[in-house]
Order: sequence, then C-alpha cells, then structure tokens
Amino acid sequence: MSKSPSTSPSRSPHDVTSTTNILAMPNSHTSHTNNNAPGKPSQNGSAGRNAPSNPDVEALFLVRFDSRVGYTIAWQRTRTPATDLDGVEYKALPSGLHAVQNDLVYFTHTGPKGEEYVGLSAFAQSEAGAEERGARFVSVGVLVRREGVLGRAWVLAGRLEGVARELAGGMEEREGAVLERVWGEVQGGEDMQEEREEEELPEHHPARSVLRYVDVCGPLVFRLQQAALLRKRVLFVGGPPVRGVCEFVYTLTVLSSISPRDTSSFLPGTDTLLRIPSLFSIGVHDIPLLETPRAKHGGHTGADDLPPEGWIACTTDEIIATKKHLFDIIVDFDAKGRWPSIRTSEGDAVRASQRDLARWKMLRRELARHERPQLYTDAEPADEDADGDAAPLLPAPTQDEKQNPEHAIDDTTVEPITWSHLAYLGFMWWASAGEKDAFTTAERDMDRELVACIPPPSPSPSPNTSKALETHLIGYFHRMTSGFVRTLAQLIQEDEGSEGEGDEGDGEVLIDRDDVQRLGLDVWSQADRAFVGEFAEMYCGRGVRVVGGEVRCCGVGVPVF
Repeated sequence: MSKSPSTSPSRSPHDVTSTTNILAMPNSHTSHTNNNAPGKPSQNGSAGRNAPSNPDVEALFLVRFDSRVGYTIAWQRTRTPATDLDGVEYKALPSGLHAVQNDLVYFTHTGPKGEEYVGLSAFAQSEAGAEERGARFVSVGVLVRREGVLGRAWVLAGRLEGVARELAGGMEEREGAVLERVWGEVQGGEDMQEEREEEELPEHHPARSVLRYVDVCGPLVFRLQQAALLRKRVLFVGGPPVRGVCEFVYTLTVLSSISPRDTSSFLPGTDTLLRIPSLFSIGVHDIPLLETPRAKHGGHTGADDLPPEGWIACTTDEIIATKKHLFDIIVDFDAKGRWPSIRTSEGDAVRASQRDLARWKMLRRELARHERPQLYTDAEPADEDADGDAAPLLPAPTQDEKQNPEHAIDDTTVEPITWSHLAYLGFMWWASAGEKDAFTTAERDMDRELVACIPPPSPSPSPNTSKALETHLIGYFHRMTSGFVRTLAQLIQEDEGSEGEGDEGDGEVLIDRDDVQRLGLDVWSQADRAFVGEFAEMYCGRGVRVVGGEVRCCGVGVPVF
C-alpha cells in the first residue's frame, strides 16, 4: 500500500486532512456516549495534543481455528462483563485466509444493547504438526468503541501483528501471559504507535490507501463516488489478503462524505446521510443482519417505500455475491482485466463517462509527478510479501499502461461516445474551423482547476517537505462533491425564485447542458443525468430533469443528446 509521507506540523498526527475534519468526525448516522473507564481521559472526536494515543479498547481476544471444532475464542478479556463477543471468531477469520501468511481484517460488531464497535484482527499462520493438519492459524484482535469511521483501531495494528506472529509460532504455554501483558498495555494508555517522523502519516493508517485506490479503480472511481453519495449498498468482492479491500472501504467512506457546510438546501432528516456507514469485512454470518430492513432517511415522505440504508462493505465469501437482494452495487476485484468489474444487482454494467475518463487521466498525470519509484514497480514482489497483507489487489500496471492509460480502456470500462456526441463534435469542428468548441474547453478548464489544488511536487522531497499527497487527493474529491452540491442548491434556488406566487416550490427543476457541465457531470451520459435527479430527490426533495436541445447552423440541427 502507499506509504507517502504527510506534512503540516500544525495538525494532530491523527488528523490526516487539512481541507476538512471529516476523518475525525463521529459517525453522523449514530451517536455515542462516553464509556471510558474511570480516570481515563475522554477520546471522543479527534485526538487532542495531550490525549493518549491508544483508542478505548473494549476487548482483546485470541481466535484459533481447530480442525476438530472449528473457530474458537481461545482467550478473551473485556473491559466490562456486559461486552459480548458472540460471533467475533467468524469475523476475525474471514474465509480464504489460509491462502496468505498474514493479514489485517477490519470489521464491525454490535453488542446485545446496540453498542457499536469496530474490530481489528491480525491473522498469522505457521507450520504445525499432523494433529493440526500441517498449519496453525491464529488471529489476535481488539474491539474499540466506534467513533468516526474506525475508532482509531488502526493505532494498534502493528502491535497486534507482532503478537499474532509470536503466537502462531506455537507457544500455547505462554500465550496467556503474552496476552495479559498486551491487555495491560492497551488499558494503561501506553503509546503503541510505531515511531515515525513528526509529519509522516502512520504506516497502518488506512488513509494511505487512497493513492492505490485511485490507481486500482481507474476512471471508475467517479462512478463509485456517485453510488456512495446516493448511499447505495456497495459490496467489494475479492480474495485475500483482506487488508487492502478493507482500506478501500474506509477510503470510499471518507471520499464520499458531505460537509455540513454544504447542506443548507437539504431537507430535515438528511443529516443522517452525510456519511455512509462502513461495515468493512462481512461474511455469511452477517447475512441475517444485511437482510434486516433498515430504512434509508432522506427527502422522502413515505416510510413504506423507503429504500434500504446504504453501506460499504467487502467480502471474500462468493455466496454473498449471489444474493442480489443484499446489495445495490457489486465491485469485483478478481475480475480479469486492468480495472475491477462493477455491476448493479440487476447485472447491468456500470461504466465511467467520457468526462470521467478525461478527468481521471488528468488526475493520474498529476499524481504521477509525485510518485516515488518504489510505489509502482513492474518487478515481481518478494515471496514473503507476495501472499501477505501488502499483496496487490490487481496486477501492477505495465510501464506502457502508466504512460498511456487509454491502452487499458475499452467499452467495458467507459461508456462509448454516442452518435449524437460524435455528430456534435464533428459539427463543432467544422463550424469552428478545427478549433475546440467553447463548451468542451470550459469543461476541461473546470476539471483542471480541481487538479490544480494539488500542490506541485517538491524538487527535493523529504518527510519534512512533503505536501501530504494523500490529504490533497482526499481534498480533491471533497471539493468535487462540494462544488456539485452547492451548484445544485443554486439551481434549485434559481428555479424557486422564478416560480409564481401560488407555486409551492416543489415542482420539477429543469436544467440544461450548461447546468450539467457546471455540476461537474457529463451531459452525454444517461447515468450522470439519472444521478443528479436521484440525488436532488433524496437530499432536497425536488425532481430534476435535464432537457436536451440542439445546435443549429445553416439550417442544420444537431441534438445535444
């Protein structure tokens, strides 16, 4: 995964974005009370300068796989007797982990009284005798109170990995003492973060995955952004290692968050939609939970026909991918090809628009200027890493694909140019004597302004001069969302201002191609036109329809779409 350094001395090392505090916000769809142990400082919200580095750990546990009895919790400690670990053994060891040597797994867990936890487990395996069928599997994990997206569970990742490797080596007689020592450390507030430069983003922080997320998903990142903004149920499917896909769940959750500053035009009740819930790793044991109806809030008035609450999750269980009623969008990272396959639950392919493709190429060229050689290499990974939690989700792009990403693009990834679009381009080329039309130029300039917010690379990069590329990339997506929301609000306000005195202000808002361009969308894409309509209905309670038109010259009319 990406390990680019982060800068900005004025920030807390746990607040990875300077453009917004969204990474440190508590989940907007739920509330929490302070359940700290007596005498332990509160850690709600972002970590303060004097706050302990560790999260509030509610439980520490050891899970083993026994060939005779299956998954078992071999050891556990909880802060209170009421903390229930039922089912944690299955979440800590997703199916397929036997294929890798080590891994990190993020998951969620709900207590009997609705308490929400984030779990993090470190998996390791080693050789064993015939009585254990030649392999020993262990997973050491924690539960922390859910605050923000992850409850800062990632702080303990390095320590858990070390303990898992130690216990997988076969030391049952000492495992109790080892785990008791770790339990004392996490309860005593001992700093368990790895040492690093002041401005360097911690090694295990999931925000480091944002660069790889953009690289792996290609131009489809913008369609995933739209699905998450509509609070769809998005399911990532792929084999182990699980760590990378779990971090992608975190990344999409953060990128698709909406700032409270941009909600002035939203209807009451939509505050629960500002951040999509993240479930992280799920398995067959979670199917009953996924089937439990949970209505999505928003600008709807009828409660009976509300769509289910959205979420983002990942799984290694192929059986979940066959149950189409459980998800809205499925992303297959095991698909053949350069990019993942994205489909709706009905089986329809989800493809990027032509504007998405141009925008992604522009962004990718800018990011390439910042890349270090070790982040993207064509060399085969070393054996010890090839099957660990740092193994790539997809094959590394070839040098030709990096320099010419369009070589990896086909009609399975990007919507083809429509006949009307081709006719329009040809007509404008002829009418302007070969010059680019003003509409396309304005579109590119708008996309270029977004990329321009990423500072140029330092001529001599170092941990002290790095500009926190991950932070700026997160800010890129936040600015894109903010621009869309604010422009849509302006269009709705303009429509309300033009309505007559007797109008209720809840009629259909008509927008044209220039409005679609200002929204940052592709006027030629039916999917983009549907997106703006669904978003406006869900958040603002207004119907929006894009009206077409035509360009006429010398008596010849060319439809816009």
